[in-house]
Amino acid sequence: MLSQQSYLSHSPCLLQIANVFYYNPSLTLAMLHKLGVATEIFNLWFVMLQQVKKSGKRVNFKREHDKKVCCLGLTSLIGLPANHIPAEALERIFKATLELLVAYKEQVAESKRQNAAAADDVDEFDADEEENEEDEDDGEMGVDDEDQDEVNSLNIQKLVQARGFQLHDEDDDDDDSDDDFSDDEELQTPIDEVDPFIFFVGTIQAVQASDPARFQSLMQTLDFHYQALANGVAQHAEERKVEIEKEKLEKANAQ
Repeated sequence: MLSQQSYLSHSPCLLQIANVFYYNPSLTLAMLHKLGVATEIFNLWFVMLQQVKKSGKRVNFKREHDKKVCCLGLTSLIGLPANHIPAEALERIFKATLELLVAYKEQVAESKRQNAAAADDVDEFDADEEENEEDEDDGEMGVDDEDQDEVNSLNIQKLVQARGFQLHDEDDDDDDSDDDFSDDEELQTPIDEVDPFIFFVGTIQAVQASDPARFQSLMQTLDFHYQALANGVAQHAEERKVEIEKEKLEKANAQ
């Protein structure tokens, strides 16, 4: 069995494969079969996707970008003809993509909440600074060194929190301090404009139109849990369409 370090060493390679799946799934899959590594790669990929910690957080593909790349790559495979992807493999890919899309959605939402909280903390810190400056201007001379140290300490803590840093107590092996966010989360890539939810729903609709029997067979493999996930993803895709149009309109008006 591979160690966790071995899994981590495979992650960049799998992300590259997922990326080329997105751009040319047919050619990439054919090349992997020609090299005799397709089954091995897919088995490793699915094992890594399923690994979670006690907290429920994923062990691999922690960043938003990593999850998005995997979603786009897997979704591209779903769109391949039946002679490229057997029914059993299609079901496995479909379910893994649904779970990953939900995880990606939750992480994006959490990131937005943290950014909003950080912005509020910055505003609060700036307001406190203004109050402190006003107190100093009023000639308040009754603050001793110990009290001033405490005030400075509180201000430093607020500033650290406001800038997005988090202090964590020592924990067990399930520590999530570096789980989902990293300094390169703002990395710009060609897929930034691609919404994985809209792409997924569009791909499924294309399969339904081109091969109704295959689509129906796939839907029949889904239990209540995966049906709920699929419905949630479809609903979120519609919400994203509205959000994207709103963002485009706001940008156009700002110019």
